Amino acid sequence: MIILVTGKSGTGKSTFARELASKLKYQYVDIDAIGHKIYESSKVLQKVATLFGKVIFDENGSFDRKRLGQIVFAEKNSARVKKFNRYTLQVMQTEIDKILSKNNHVVLDWIKLPLTKYWKRLSYKVLVISSNDEARFDNLLKRDNVKIEYLKLREKSSIEYDESEFNFIINNDYDNANAAQVLDKLTADINNVIYFKALGTKSPFAHAKNACPSYFLKSGDSKFLLDAGSGSHRFFDMKEVESLNIFISHLHRDHYNDLYNYMYSAYSLKNLGLIKEKFNIYLPSSPSAIVEDIKNEKLTYSNVETFEECSQYQFKGVTIDFLKVEHDKYIDCYAIRVKNARKSVVYTGDISYSNRERLISFAKNCNALICEASLLRKHNFPVINSHLTAQQAASIAKDANVKKLLLTHFWADEKLSNYLKEAKLIFKNTNVLQENDEFYI
Repeated sequence: MIILVTGKSGTGKSTFARELASKLKYQYVDIDAIGHKIYESSKVLQKVATLFGKVIFDENGSFDRKRLGQIVFAEKNSARVKKFNRYTLQVMQTEIDKILSKNNHVVLDWIKLPLTKYWKRLSYKVLVISSNDEARFDNLLKRDNVKIEYLKLREKSSIEYDESEFNFIINNDYDNANAAQVLDKLTADINNVIYFKALGTKSPFAHAKNACPSYFLKSGDSKFLLDAGSGSHRFFDMKEVESLNIFISHLHRDHYNDLYNYMYSAYSLKNLGLIKEKFNIYLPSSPSAIVEDIKNEKLTYSNVETFEECSQYQFKGVTIDFLKVEHDKYIDCYAIRVKNARKSVVYTGDISYSNRERLISFAKNCNALICEASLLRKHNFPVINSHLTAQQAASIAKDANVKKLLLTHFWADEKLSNYLKEAKLIFKNTNVLQENDEFYI
């Protein structure tokens, strides 16, 4: 996991980052320190001096970082400052890349990480904010030994953060006893993250670069696949099939077709001695003919059973629950909830807006709602349909107070930006899923 801890200067982010790394036994990386160190390179100094001149050196000819800082903070949008930022960021990222190539478990501490190439691939994001800006400024004046005018320039040039993009927010009240409790909660939250990967997001058929609905989740040692749509197995690491638990939301072909690929793959891997434990398939009980066909498959190494709305499954630290929903009157359809000690993820399957209130209750306060958004409002579909519009998905997410909305089940030829735009008008923290998207919830 790559964990980011960020926040404005003086919020205590570095203190929290160091303590967090120590608790998790991760490597702590102070990126500001890397930024300071790059000026030890004559090549870097020469490049910076070309942009700003001799004013960045003191009377003895030594590099003066505060002098450079005054120019950069004062000329935030000037052409030379933009060139400077691009160049130094490139140099720093080269150094960060070296660290990440050697260690996959690090805590990165930096104000500007949301502006870098690392932002999307970060596993877990922590924002530290200040509950007392007067105390924060007093700390900075003492710590950095600078004048208030310099501090105001630096503050004016600092970036603003979108709190909805963070997994955890610390409101630092500068009380050491409270800080220890917050750190314990943060550590517990990180230890209960759920790994997520989208294997398929389109319907009703697969294209060359995408597949029909399927989502892989992992919490601790427990592994789950929610649906196994056509072509989705191409994006799955088949060595994970051992002890995998596959839950099918409903028995439409675009949601279960690849079950047979998993069954035959497990059969082959078992015969080769590459896996020992069977995987498990959980299905709705209708249509019974499809259920029997899957149960009667001979070339497999799996267990198969059916579930009902009242069913509940317990795995290592994880509970699976179901909500029966309306989609197709001829088959049973279910929303599925995956919940561990601190996190919950709800998957809607295919669903009608007639289920709105029941789904809001089922998904209340969940960390992520994987929600079908097959339709767009601009095409004038009836309000009550067999699928949701992106707008309807967003309204459900908003009223359920979910942390993040993950839209899926798209018509393959429609631009994803159209779904995102429609949903974000109502619920800001929305993402559109694409094949191979992976992150921690």
